[in-house]
Amino acid sequence: MKKLKILFTTLLVFTITGIVAQNNKQIEKTKTTKIFNFKKDGNTVPYKITIYKTAESNVKLNEEDKKKVNQERIPSTQQVTKLIYVDSDEYDDYDKYIVLRYIKDAKDSFELKPTERGFMVLVDDKNMEYIFGEGVYFVNNEDKDFFYVDEFDSI
Repeated sequence: MKKLKILFTTLLVFTITGIVAQNNKQIEKTKTTKIFNFKKDGNTVPYKITIYKTAESNVKLNEEDKKKVNQERIPSTQQVTKLIYVDSDEYDDYDKYIVLRYIKDAKDSFELKPTERGFMVLVDDKNMEYIFGEGVYFVNNEDKDFFYVDEFDSI
């Protein structure tokens, strides 16, 4: 019975290892920090935004290069999750965590722009604006289906 347990456990470990080893995924993690200002009651208030990005994509290779050592990759879509931490040293009420999730094409670009009342996130032609004191605001309602947004005061 003891040998049967050892054999079963060994078989299970090798099976799981084989399944996980076949997973062709690439995970990219980055951290970016930017400092902006906004106006409140006639005063300029600095705030810092730290963006933690995790992007997961399937690795697709060109079929013509199947037998080659150095194969060409085919661009594929990515599932992107960005944890945006807004930190204002002067006003603790404006410290927020925003989780932004979307599907990114290989040609998409991500840009963060300051506005008078907060900041705007631009991914190609789609945008989302964060207004201090009010929260997330979509300029175009069609973009609401592109972004999945969660907002927290703390994690």
